[in-house]
Amino acid sequence: MERLFEALPFLAAPLAACLVIAALHCYMGLHVIKRGVIFVDLALAQSAALGAAVALLLTPLICSDAHHPHGSSSIGTTEAQVAELLESESADAFAETPARTREVGVPAPGNQEHAEGVHEHEHKWFTKTMSLAFALLGALLLAFGRLRDERIPHEAIIGIIFVVCAALSVLILSKAPHGHEKMEAMLVGSILFVRWSEIAVMLLLYAVLGIFHIGLRKSFIEITKDVAAADRAGKRVRLWDCLFYGSFALMVTQSVSIAGVLVVFSYLIIPAACAALFATGFGRQLVAAWVVAAVITVAGLVLSAAGDMPTGASLVSCFGAALVVCVVARNMFKKTHEGAA
Repeated sequence: MERLFEALPFLAAPLAACLVIAALHCYMGLHVIKRGVIFVDLALAQSAALGAAVALLLTPLICSDAHHPHGSSSIGTTEAQVAELLESESADAFAETPARTREVGVPAPGNQEHAEGVHEHEHKWFTKTMSLAFALLGALLLAFGRLRDERIPHEAIIGIIFVVCAALSVLILSKAPHGHEKMEAMLVGSILFVRWSEIAVMLLLYAVLGIFHIGLRKSFIEITKDVAAADRAGKRVRLWDCLFYGSFALMVTQSVSIAGVLVVFSYLIIPAACAALFATGFGRQLVAAWVVAAVITVAGLVLSAAGDMPTGASLVSCFGAALVVCVVARNMFKKTHEGAA
């Protein structure tokens, strides 16, 4: 309990980031479940990860060697390293040196170090740009991969995109510096060390995407409920799919860079699945999904802090446990209702 209270000041930013992620992912998750494209998030996230891997491989080629001195590392401090830091230093010392755990390549005073910090910032934008470009390319493949006769199910196309992008990422990272650390970061992320500036950027992007989906919700929901009927009614399904999956790519690129693939997938699918067990109607399911996501977020962060466990893995585990509890509760409620009837 003492460890939990000591960790509370560090949980404010992760809590805010998780709630922002949940706000839009729960809505998109309902679309994903109703469309039956469960792994679209993984496919687009892996596409974005492939873009980041390509950027990592190309960065030394497009930058001067002077910006990458021998032995320097472009990888931020991982949660395991921070755990060792907490064991070896007092909490006060840790609080006095947040840059060691929160930023990549933070420069020490001096002109040379400041220049390196500027180039590191440029590398981050290059990585984000490449991730977004590959995610949008994946969105186009998903939109045009829906065949009218469904000889190849859309879910199969999604799986193919995911597997190929994952394989290419492994091949590229095997030749890139610090590839193993980057691969781990893509999976579990580092949400414990998210900065408020990153949360602000994500909140702004999600607000724009939210307004976009509110304005076009009628067409999106119509296609989600019955794509064949929408096609017969004259809807340009592929165009609307391009808009849907394009906005999905923007959302995933931002969230995966903060929380990692596994956490983002959990926020997308599990709250929506829990809501679908108990609520009917899109609006009610969305509210239920938000409630589930908020409760499990708090539980996962508390479990991580109290048990001194990785934050991402704790959140995913709590989401999995919540789904099991909801399924059991649904079955018990159903049996009770049938017995009373």
